[in-house]
Amino acid sequence: MKFFYPSIVVFLFLLSIFDLIVGLINDAVNFLNSAIGSKVASRKTIMFFASLGILLGAFLSSGMMEVARKGVFDPSYFYFSDTIFIFLAVMISDIILLDIFNTLGLPTSTTVSMVFCLLGGAFSIAMIKMTSPLNNEPFHHLTLYIKAEKTFIISIGIFLSIVISFISGAFIHYFIRYFFSFEYEKRLKDVGVIWASISLSCMTYFLLVRGLHSTINEDNHIGFSLFIQHFIKWIHHNFFVFLILLFSTWAIIAKILVSLGYNILKFIVLYGTFSLAMAFAGNDLVNFIGIPIAGIQSYHIWKKAGSPPAETFNMKNLSDNVEVPSLFLIFSGMIMIFTLWFSKKTKNITSTEINLSRQNEGPEKFLSNSFSRGIVRFFLYLGNHFFKLLPKRFLVQIEKNFKRNKSKENVAFDLVRASANLTISSILISIATVQKLPLSTTFVTFMVSMGTSLSDRAWDRESAVYRVSGVLKVIRGWFLTGLIAFTMAGVTASFLYFFREWALSSLIFLILFVFYKSYKNYHKTQKKEENKPFIGIVTLTLENTLNTTFDILQPILEYIENIYKNSIEGITKENLKTLQDSRNNFLLVEKNFTRIMHNSLIQVIRKTKNNEKPISGILYLHIYNKTREIIESSDIITNHTLFHVINSHKPLKYQQKKNLIILEHLMIEHFKIIKQITIDKNCNKIQLSYPIQNKIIQKIEEQINQQVMGIIHQKYGTKNTFLMLDLLLQSKKITESIEDIILLYHDIPLSSSKKGAAFLAC
Repeated sequence: MKFFYPSIVVFLFLLSIFDLIVGLINDAVNFLNSAIGSKVASRKTIMFFASLGILLGAFLSSGMMEVARKGVFDPSYFYFSDTIFIFLAVMISDIILLDIFNTLGLPTSTTVSMVFCLLGGAFSIAMIKMTSPLNNEPFHHLTLYIKAEKTFIISIGIFLSIVISFISGAFIHYFIRYFFSFEYEKRLKDVGVIWASISLSCMTYFLLVRGLHSTINEDNHIGFSLFIQHFIKWIHHNFFVFLILLFSTWAIIAKILVSLGYNILKFIVLYGTFSLAMAFAGNDLVNFIGIPIAGIQSYHIWKKAGSPPAETFNMKNLSDNVEVPSLFLIFSGMIMIFTLWFSKKTKNITSTEINLSRQNEGPEKFLSNSFSRGIVRFFLYLGNHFFKLLPKRFLVQIEKNFKRNKSKENVAFDLVRASANLTISSILISIATVQKLPLSTTFVTFMVSMGTSLSDRAWDRESAVYRVSGVLKVIRGWFLTGLIAFTMAGVTASFLYFFREWALSSLIFLILFVFYKSYKNYHKTQKKEENKPFIGIVTLTLENTLNTTFDILQPILEYIENIYKNSIEGITKENLKTLQDSRNNFLLVEKNFTRIMHNSLIQVIRKTKNNEKPISGILYLHIYNKTREIIESSDIITNHTLFHVINSHKPLKYQQKKNLIILEHLMIEHFKIIKQITIDKNCNKIQLSYPIQNKIIQKIEEQINQQVMGIIHQKYGTKNTFLMLDLLLQSKKITESIEDIILLYHDIPLSSSKKGAAFLAC
């Protein structure tokens, strides 16, 4: 027991490092996405500006921790043992929760997570104390322990920011895009300078009120802090004068940069990235280290009092101001910068927002659902009726400014939208800071990005249902964050309260296990992503199209052959395990086919070299189509064989099993021919496999005839008949598709123009 509380303090310190890492990974989405999505510069350059912002924000932060110490609960109603258990429960729950969201690639609010963890931990300990036989307090006394009203106001304010941010992003960016259009380069000299002046002025004000505001310490009346106090107060009292000076200064700078031929939008995006990173480190940094510092300060208060019984020592002194040492803040900033540069999970988080807001085509990360489809249909109906009220000439004029630039398909969105994302987010956060309104920077930046993508018509009829579904999933995760954080922290705090040393040991092993599993699962997923073939070709010629299709087909055909063989073996031997494995393997093949070929089909065809006839694009399309037919036939075979055995239907007759085994051998022989072609990669030496194809089709026809005769003589039942017909007909389709692929490679027009014309006509 002597080392119990010191052990908790050491553990809290170690957990603060982990919390910094998982918190930065999640919050990196706030200041990185606009720069990364628009590819304003290389990733290293973007990281440099973000790192500079984090370091400066950490250096200027005063580290005042209101929420951690007394924002959610009143320390005077808790003992030292209570507060230390609450803080430890909060840290453990917060780290596990944020790591789960990071692994899933879903951004969430670190502020919401921390506040609700504090609320859950304090609530559970308060309920234990109130319901104990010694106290037996009425339920309404809970308001003495928990500052429910303040917590409720914080929660409402945070979640209201979701709606406000989305509407603001969509509305403001609509006018920005109207004045810029997608051909914004032509308008940088006039519209660009005005927009740069507005944008940079807003972000500079944001930088001052959100970034430098955190340096103010009311008890410090000397040095830099005093200067900042007077400066911020002067800005508030002379707001319009300051804004005019700021606008004029940036207008001159923007005009000079544009006249020198520099794209001013790039400067806006990099400056905005720096500003958001600095404000993040100046304010949100305390979210991650505030709890462990409060725990350490609680321990010092207890030790200073002579280490009285921890279960009876009141923690009212924790309400006093506690300042984090500057060295600790800078050290924390360095950890966050290190994480920013070397953690691959930051890419996982940023990819979600970029995928949902991108302008170009590509695979959708989320599936549609009935709710998202209903929302899209409702707004399509509303939009159609609304636009009928407007003059056609007016609509045509607007449409000219919203015509997309197809030449920039390698970026998720352009610099205009990137600058709008940063500017609108800065404005909203600045207003909330001045008005002392609670909000989540993650919610604001994410929803502004979704609103601007809606204005840019990135959510067209091709992608709207998937994007809406994705946004709803992210928002649902935000609401679940509060509920899960409250529950996890409450259970953990109760566990610590009752089991103490044993609970501490168990929780240490739990958090190590969670991190190990998370690391292992994430790297397994990353390994699969890295091993996927394709497709970084700038232009597709016939030669590299052939090599690409060979590389894609070889593993797919290898798997399909094994799946077919196992399905026949499983149905003839009624081996449920073999059929289940066969079905699971097929689902993996189908997923890879969708990811590799289906989702990239249009982009691949567009990469066909312009100075050739589109032979390579047509070849890829035909190979895709035939491969899809093989996949679809394999789907029916694996599904129906498993369905037959899993429902304990009557087994196949002896002659049917014998026929299927013969057919299997012929099919395997056919698979070997096409596999060898993909290995050799030599179209000139391809020999057509008509003999083996004819044998397979002849055998299938014989077996169909036998099946018909068996039905006539009432030898085969309904389930038996449909199963055999599925196996035979799908085997025939696979055979024909394989032969069509071989024929495609055989007839490749490498030199003959007549062959080329025939191939194009096929």
